Amino acid sequence: MEKLIETINVTKEFPVKKDWFGRTIEKLVALRDVSVYVKEGETLGVIGESGCGKSTLAKTILDLEKPTKGEIRYLGKNIRFLKGKEYRNYRLNVQAVFQNPQGSLNPRMKGWEIVTEGLKINYAYIKKELKEKARELIELVNLPLNALESYPHQLSGGQKQRLAIARAVALKPKLIVADEPTSALDVSVQAQIVNLFLDLQEKFGMSYFFISHSLPTVEAVSDRVIVMYKGYVVEEGRTEDVISSPLHPYTKLLVESTPVPQIGLKKKRVISTDDEKVPESGCPFYFRCSYRKKECLSFDMKPIVVENGRKVACLLFS
Repeated sequence: MEKLIETINVTKEFPVKKDWFGRTIEKLVALRDVSVYVKEGETLGVIGESGCGKSTLAKTILDLEKPTKGEIRYLGKNIRFLKGKEYRNYRLNVQAVFQNPQGSLNPRMKGWEIVTEGLKINYAYIKKELKEKARELIELVNLPLNALESYPHQLSGGQKQRLAIARAVALKPKLIVADEPTSALDVSVQAQIVNLFLDLQEKFGMSYFFISHSLPTVEAVSDRVIVMYKGYVVEEGRTEDVISSPLHPYTKLLVESTPVPQIGLKKKRVISTDDEKVPESGCPFYFRCSYRKKECLSFDMKPIVVENGRKVACLLFS
């Protein structure tokens, strides 16, 4: 399978403080030398706690944020240099479903207008044709037909997210970037939305860059997974391998902290101290790690390839 989207050594910095002359004197580094890819027809799961860089990485892939360093490639070409038809083709084929459907849907548009907005912009459909396309899309995501004439505030959270998904698939993209698409929904609705993503992938063969803080969700939808921490990718591999046999101490923490559905209790947590303290150099997980060594403070965090093509950024595997 060909690499559909790829990030090459992407770093993203945000200025947080400037001097009188407008020069940056303090910055937040959201992404640090991140290299990942998504192949055609596969799902890459992205997990990690809040603030690890998941959403920033998604925005660079969507070209909503420009990387400070590195590049984003679509079908092998740097999107920075795409012009005209090539850039339009990239934008048509890389769509998004955001976390909060209420915030991503235009409150002044009816359902049929929302799901066909991309079609209206890119193709010469008349109103009658757009309404027919909207009807097909509404049925595709299992929404009632009255959603066509409804405004977002008249729909439930799950229905609004289905509407957002219909809008994303309207252009039949090659890749959908889904940024925690179930986290704002009731637990009873989350499984329905996950199943909808799986059904659409089976029908259209599209790829997903699927962000979630829920391990069970990632396990259900992903072929491969990356684990992020403080802007770094600390582990990468097949989903079943990473979750069943985590290598990086942080991944082990995530797995050990996952609730056990059968009894509603959490597993024993391995690490519980100095959660927010980060060293000035080396591994950012140093102060939370029970396997830490002094050498970890000078480790350069480059992923190390281990068995079955898995990668882990940890001194223990160097």
